Formats: sequence, C-alpha cells, structure tokens
Amino acid sequence: MFIELLDGLRCIADHPQIPLVAAIMRRDDRFVVQGILGCPTCRREYRIEGGVALFTDANDAVVTSSPPAERDDEGAMRIGAFLAVSDGVTIALTGEWARYATELAELVGLRAYAVNPPRPIGESERVGALHSSNRLPFTDGSLRGVAIGEPGWSVDELRLAARALSPGGRMVAPAASPVPVELEEIARDERWWIGEKRGPLVALHRR
Repeated sequence: MFIELLDGLRCIADHPQIPLVAAIMRRDDRFVVQGILGCPTCRREYRIEGGVALFTDANDAVVTSSPPAERDDEGAMRIGAFLAVSDGVTIALTGEWARYATELAELVGLRAYAVNPPRPIGESERVGALHSSNRLPFTDGSLRGVAIGEPGWSVDELRLAARALSPGGRMVAPAASPVPVELEEIARDERWWIGEKRGPLVALHRR
C-alpha cells in the first residue's frame, strides 16, 4: 500500500480515534509491502502482507466476497455518478464495487480504497487494497464516498461506515440494507439505494 494511504486508516475497535502506528518491515520505494499497523489505545495489531492491509484478527481467514458478478463495462462510470465523485476526493469501494477502484481513480483523479475486492487489484499511488470485516477502518470524515457492494451489513456497521463520510458525502448500498439515520436517502431502485450525509446545523442569528 502506498504509504500516504495509511494515514486515512484507523482501528476498528469502538474507542476514540487516534492515528495508527506503522512498523514497516519491507518497502518498495514509497509502497509498504510488509508491516504492522498498531493501535496505541487498545494495542490491536493489523498486518500488511503483500501490500494489502488486513483488518482481521491474526487467526481469522482473509475476508472474501461472494463470487463476483459479471463485470459491467460501465461500472466505474456508474459508481462514480452514484457517489458524485470529483478530482482529489477519497472514496472506499467494497465487494463487487472494488473491482472498479483503479479505473475510477484514473478516470477522475481521485484516491480509492478497494475493500475485499473479488480479485486482486493492481495498487498504485491512488489505489490501496485491504481486507476487513464489515467494520470499515477509516478515520471519521475522511471519505467523500462509500460504496457497499455486498448484502448482510447491519445497521451498526453501516453507521460506522457513515461516520467515515464527510458532510455531503454519499453512500451506496444494496436495496435490502437499512439506511443509517445519519444519511438522507436521495435515490433508490430495485438493487441499490443512495444516501447523502447531512451537514451540521447552522444557527441563524438576526442582526
């Protein structure tokens, strides 16, 4: 994983956020090939193997998605439109959406985390791969978009994902998934819903 992409990662445990500490065992220029990300608060450790960050316990198997659906030639443009992405933003694509991370990053000029991709992806300065459970390991407010590409996420797991969105950021998830209260549903079809994170309320003062 490109070293600068590590800055947006956090511990998946439920405690106040604090930056993870990276111990780098092997690197290739500015890419971390092997290492450990440690949480100073709860002492959890997450491995980086082959450039992929593993947010699983040491004895857990690597998380895999369900068998991938047929690739959509317009998938990158579709998810980019769903999330209303623009140059310079950072997003996370999980499951079947993760396969479009590299293409979308090149098309738009954004940074993308590919979470539980159905197949290995080529990492770059703009794209980093990681495996995790349904608890996304991203700093609060650090993402402009999150696409959930597999069913089975609980409302608590989706609320944690929503925390990683900045105000005005969007989430896409399967139609059967619950919409977190932090999001306003703005579109839905038979497969997906799109939600947008509400910004903070601004007090109005009469002069």
